[in-house]
Amino acid sequence: MQEIIDRINSEHEDEGRPSPVLDHAAPRGPITVDYARILMRQHRVCRREECPAKRAGFALLVERGIMSPSPSAGQLEPGKVRAS
Repeated sequence: MQEIIDRINSEHEDEGRPSPVLDHAAPRGPITVDYARILMRQHRVCRREECPAKRAGFALLVERGIMSPSPSAGQLEPGKVRAS
């Protein structure tokens, strides 16, 4: 089953379209940095304005100083990772 999901995700990503098999809803509770990174990878072709899952992952990574919004056209710039 996972192979089919991965194939569908890959096909849509290759075409620059969001995956129809991913859950694009915002997470129901607090998320970890690791899960935020997973969301950002899984939803890399999604637009933050249209994907609550990607927006939640991005917001946490910005809050923790791991990513920062770029002043130009919504692009992302890697931030400095804080030492734990």
